[in-house]
Amino acid sequence: MKLRKKLNNYILGLSLKKKMMLLFVFCVLIPLFVTDSIVFYNLYKVNKITKEQELRSDAEAIKYRLIDGLNYPSKIIQNIYKNSEIEDLLNREYYDPLDYYISYMDFKQNSIYDSWLGLGNETLEVYADNDTILNGGMFYKLAPVRDEAWFKKLDEREGIVLSFEFSKAPTEAYSERKILLMRKMEMARKNRVEKVLKLTINYKAFQNSLFNEGIESDVYICQGDKLVMTNVGGTHYREAYKFFDKKIRYDYKYDMNLYGDTYTIYLKRSNLGIWMLDLKSTIIVLILLIGSILLPLYMIKRLDYSVTRRIGVLDNLFEDAKSERLTKISDIEGTDEISSLMTNYNVMADRMNDLIQTVYVDKLKRQEMDIARQNAELLALHSQINPHFLFNALESIRMHSLLKDEEETAEMVEHLAMMQRVNVDWQSDIVSVEKEMKFIEAYLKLQKYRFGDRLSYSVDVSPSCYDVMVPKLFIVTFVENACVHGIESKTEPGWIFVRIYDTEDEVIFEIEDTGIGMDEEMKENLLFKMNNASLELIKMGRSVGMTNACLRLKMITEDKARFDLETEPGVGTIVFVAIPKNLDN
Repeated sequence: MKLRKKLNNYILGLSLKKKMMLLFVFCVLIPLFVTDSIVFYNLYKVNKITKEQELRSDAEAIKYRLIDGLNYPSKIIQNIYKNSEIEDLLNREYYDPLDYYISYMDFKQNSIYDSWLGLGNETLEVYADNDTILNGGMFYKLAPVRDEAWFKKLDEREGIVLSFEFSKAPTEAYSERKILLMRKMEMARKNRVEKVLKLTINYKAFQNSLFNEGIESDVYICQGDKLVMTNVGGTHYREAYKFFDKKIRYDYKYDMNLYGDTYTIYLKRSNLGIWMLDLKSTIIVLILLIGSILLPLYMIKRLDYSVTRRIGVLDNLFEDAKSERLTKISDIEGTDEISSLMTNYNVMADRMNDLIQTVYVDKLKRQEMDIARQNAELLALHSQINPHFLFNALESIRMHSLLKDEEETAEMVEHLAMMQRVNVDWQSDIVSVEKEMKFIEAYLKLQKYRFGDRLSYSVDVSPSCYDVMVPKLFIVTFVENACVHGIESKTEPGWIFVRIYDTEDEVIFEIEDTGIGMDEEMKENLLFKMNNASLELIKMGRSVGMTNACLRLKMITEDKARFDLETEPGVGTIVFVAIPKNLDN
């Protein structure tokens, strides 16, 4: 308990930055170091096992290539070893060289002698202890080679003997390594002559086939201490055999038995030792180390910036709380608890400043606001008086016309007064289709008085559309446009049709006139303004009425209203407007 209390007191005495560094060391750095060490160790073990498997695979591949490369020559020896024709040829004693030559040519014609001489990388020689034969072809006298090293080695062994020899020559250019496969011919026959088979394999070609592909390690094939073959530093087929350097640190050792002798294959990684990680593993470990250290450090720095700096800003502001006015935080970053605290501080500062404002300033401003409010009320009263005077005057004219039996004039004045009341009453910008149609019928009746027989109209509204809410004076704007731009410019009589009906999802408004129509350019221009209605187009001052109506309709339908236009010069124009049903107005 005492230790925990001391630890708590120590931590409480640290700054926020030091607390974060302490958190980083004990909760991030040390666990990550332990984790990375385990990962590195496991990678090392996996890599070591993988490398050993690769080296073992290389060693076994070399072993089987050696066996396979020597298999064909050994079969040749086995076949010749059992050849009775050779036995007969070499066992006979000849009277003179001619007698041997005749027997040799007869043997050559009746045997596969030519195929034996065409072995490719192998050369076949048969030695016999018969002084009556001649040296040539593949047959030679045995006596001259009895003292050679290869024969002595053969004399000590049974069966096929493998030997790596180096033939010395007067000039170094003709000295070369050779691979010998040898065997004595000991078939039980009378008058048996000692015979020896020697098959010489081309060292260079054999080494090239052994290391041609797939072996990436440095390979040393040794017979005891004698280095008989390696893929390090070239083929060496012109050099004498050397002893294996024991100082070479090999990574893998493989022993094998070949024709009665023990051969050892030493392998060493040609690039990195088996104890080191390969490039991929090294990159992984480096990324882990860098990520384990740099990324947490970066995050600590970001957290320090996010927490410590902003708390410092709050601390400095609270120190200024004794001043008459609190300073607000102008730029609040983030959405965490500290930013919420800053926001609440600004709310508190506003309230405190408002209280100060109320005490020291608001008395004067309240008086000024009372005076401004009284002036606004007077102006509002004046704006309400003027329409009343106009309505009263129109009503007096209508009554005067009725007294003089001018009923047509009285009806016109009545329609005009009704339209003016609707036009002045802007308590709401949204009206039902039923109310809008009353205004349209009053407007069309007035236009009928004006145009007489030149204007006919038809209004067809589906009863299900009466309660649909639309912007005030929305439909009459298109009707007015049909009268002014369609019928007025035409000398012949014309019609205006207003049709309102609904479909499953929409309410359709059609305003058609049989006026002068318009050309394609005018159509495209008007259709563009209808579909792209905005305050900027209204400020430009052209087609303001229709642009205004379309803009207000798009606003109440959340830009879901559709507009289309069909026209033909001299025939007329149809405007289509569609709005979705069940809008929340």
